[in-house]
Amino acid sequence: LKSIETNFAQGSLQTTDKNTDLALEGDGFFILSAGNGARYYTRDGSFGFDADGRFVNTSNGMLVMGNLAEANGEFTGGATDLEPIYLDLQKELPGEATSEIKLSGNLDPGSIPVLISDTAFTVASTFGGAGVTGAIPETQIQIRLTSSAQPIEGQITIPAATYNALTDLSDALNGAIAANESLVGKVVAQVDEAGQLELRATGGSGVTLNVADVTVGGVAGIFGAGPGAGAASVAAATATEINTLSQVGKDLDAGDVIQFSGSRANGTTYEGTFTYGAANDGTTIGSLLTALGNEFGSGVTAALDANGKITVTDAGASPVTGFTSNFRLQDTGTTTSGLVGPVPPEQHRISTKIFDSQGAPKTLTVTLTESLEFNKWTYDVKIDGQRPQTGSLGTVTFNEDGSNRVFKPIEGVDTQIEFAPAGGVQTIRISLSGERQADPDITGLTQFSRASTAGVALQDGRMPGSLERLFVSPDGVIEGAFDNGETMNLARVIIANFENPNGLQRRGGNIYGETENSGTRNEELPTVTTGTQVVSGSLELSNVDMARELTDLIISQRGFQANSRVVTTTDQILAETVNLKQ
Repeated sequence: LKSIETNFAQGSLQTTDKNTDLALEGDGFFILSAGNGARYYTRDGSFGFDADGRFVNTSNGMLVMGNLAEANGEFTGGATDLEPIYLDLQKELPGEATSEIKLSGNLDPGSIPVLISDTAFTVASTFGGAGVTGAIPETQIQIRLTSSAQPIEGQITIPAATYNALTDLSDALNGAIAANESLVGKVVAQVDEAGQLELRATGGSGVTLNVADVTVGGVAGIFGAGPGAGAASVAAATATEINTLSQVGKDLDAGDVIQFSGSRANGTTYEGTFTYGAANDGTTIGSLLTALGNEFGSGVTAALDANGKITVTDAGASPVTGFTSNFRLQDTGTTTSGLVGPVPPEQHRISTKIFDSQGAPKTLTVTLTESLEFNKWTYDVKIDGQRPQTGSLGTVTFNEDGSNRVFKPIEGVDTQIEFAPAGGVQTIRISLSGERQADPDITGLTQFSRASTAGVALQDGRMPGSLERLFVSPDGVIEGAFDNGETMNLARVIIANFENPNGLQRRGGNIYGETENSGTRNEELPTVTTGTQVVSGSLELSNVDMARELTDLIISQRGFQANSRVVTTTDQILAETVNLKQ
């Protein structure tokens, strides 16, 4: 018994030049609609968009069924929520304001500050007061460094915030100083060992630090004292307290260790340590030099000359020359301390494009500056060269292993950057973070001894864009690529499976209809609920085995020929029988 059956086995795929041509690699059928509610099925994916943006079978005009994405590119409907696929081929993607920036990468701590034998130790010029805590409005002050050389001055701005401790106010001052190109590395703020808020000039001899108001009551509002100037810096003497030196940017506390080493004129080396504190080796530079002289040996005495430079004399009071000395701080006290070396502080700048509510681009720059405290950096944020109203300054603190401990704006954790651009657009509000993120997996900022690589790992804003092209992914999702570099889900093709595909009814033109024999269709999401995937830019070729069909044709032909010869032979026999009777 012979019958005609449709072979739905996978056929080979032929690549086309049209990315809306679709083929199925696996079981299933595309779902089509003629607009009357009836559903039809095909494996012929010769699809395209008509003038109205409808996704259709180009041979018969039937609509391809699937899901449409929401405006944000998300799919809320499931496989059973079928609708004709219609796209706006002139779609414009609106601009979106940046609301989140995540920083990640390394900050190179650079070399540890080293003081050398050629260093001219000076007593720093300082300005300070008891300091003020609590709510402080935005305050601007002017800092000026005068000396025989060209005066240096700069204006700094302290953000409005609640400062619960003087260390918080010190962080704000250091962040604002680091943000000023004229002052960075030349002035530092600290809470000194007496508990006073202090600005300290780190320059050489003859420098005078002046602090003046810009906003009314600005200086008093921070230091609790009016504008003024410190005494001019002078060369240090052996009796000078170490914590008054220009070379100390953050006061040493009891237990801090200064490591020193060097070489003698004959090439031999020496090294030793000095533990700061009245109950230890002392607190003056003279006590430090005594420790150096003891390790130098041979009865030498180390002191400072009139310019504050180290001199060494032998037991006979004759000068010793050709020696070197280096001093490094090993911070072991209860609070962090720091020396000021001849090398400027490490800085790393990160720039990225951000966008306002209309999608207009702006440049956000984050400048990170290493502070004098170990494992601590300050950061400064500017947008198009202007300071945001909030979130402009902050600190990044690292653990001893270089991992990130705290990323904190001066105004407090979770403070957003707020910036009001010109042009009547909404205020930009950005959450800036440099800490490790669980989702997505962003390592955050680190401090390892290798090149600085810190940059922007995530920025969620965008400029407006126009739809440029479409492409279809293996899961059947039609995505749009826009000229602003964004891609977005626009629609999704759904496929149907049947328990008995051979029970489908032919409707002509590679179209089939559902019957009781085929069973009810099951809607599937390609690659998600079924292993079938959609191949874009390809069509499925016929799965007919031509060799087998030709062989069967030859066999049929031979059988027909044999049957024909039987008829011919029978005819001849009958004709001969008739002739015998005659």
